[in-house]
Amino acid sequence: MAKAGAEADMNLEEGSGSKAGRILLFAVPILFTVVLVGALLALTNPNTRNTVLETANKVPLVGSMLPKPTYTPAQQAQKQEEKQAASAEATISELKTQLQQKTTELKTAQKAQADTQTKVDDLQKQLDTAAAAQTAKAAAAPAEEEGPSKQVKQLAQTYGSMSASKAAPILQTLTDAEIAMVLNAMGTEQRSGIMQKMTADKAAKVSIMLKNATSAKALEAAANTARTAADKASQPTQAATSTAGSLNQDQLAQTFSSMDASSAATLLAQMAKTNQAKVLTILKSVDDTTRSGILSQMAGTDSETAASLANKLIGG
Repeated sequence: MAKAGAEADMNLEEGSGSKAGRILLFAVPILFTVVLVGALLALTNPNTRNTVLETANKVPLVGSMLPKPTYTPAQQAQKQEEKQAASAEATISELKTQLQQKTTELKTAQKAQADTQTKVDDLQKQLDTAAAAQTAKAAAAPAEEEGPSKQVKQLAQTYGSMSASKAAPILQTLTDAEIAMVLNAMGTEQRSGIMQKMTADKAAKVSIMLKNATSAKALEAAANTARTAADKASQPTQAATSTAGSLNQDQLAQTFSSMDASSAATLLAQMAKTNQAKVLTILKSVDDTTRSGILSQMAGTDSETAASLANKLIGG
């Protein structure tokens, strides 16, 4: 029993000694290395020593056992300059990066501005084109208005719907300017057919007026002037020429009596707008049946003109 206890104590002591021996086995070389390195560092060049210490201090466990590098004032100044140079280089690199970024942003902004300017130029071109078209349209508008007036077109249409043999005698009772005004608003074929039925002298005069006419408005102005002059000239001699004029009235009576009431009413309604006295003369020259039919048709299309003519016929 006692022997067994002694063996156990011996084994425990051997185990403890074995562990201590192992620790010393690893620690002694490390300590020897540290001491040796320290001695070598103390004997070597300070610059080399500081370099080695800087590197060794970065090693875990070993760095804590070694002294810190010591620098002379000159070395410290050099180290400070190196740090400042490294810091300045880092700052320069960052500034270069920022400059490159700003340059890229500037190029993007310039491209966007160029695109916007291109769009503005395109819109300006469209605006200029529209303005030019508007100006051209406005300049052409007066030329379009140089055509015959609505009343003259309707009058020409009325005469054009009649046969040339019927329209020519009626037109010849008008002034040369009035004939030219009406014929100018007709087509070439209609104008030619009516002029063939006119007297040679009348057709020649009207042809010259048509050739010299500058515009439909000028013809209308000349016709109005000629009608005013003709009315003034006929007033003093109206009583003296009643006998000589009876033939023309007979011709008019025969012409309008042979026309259908609708065409005669349309024609006379247009004539009444320029010379109501002539229309009254024609209505007085036809028989009662023809006059009634014409006024009846006129009342259906232009009641105001029909009423005015009827009142004047009643008034004598």
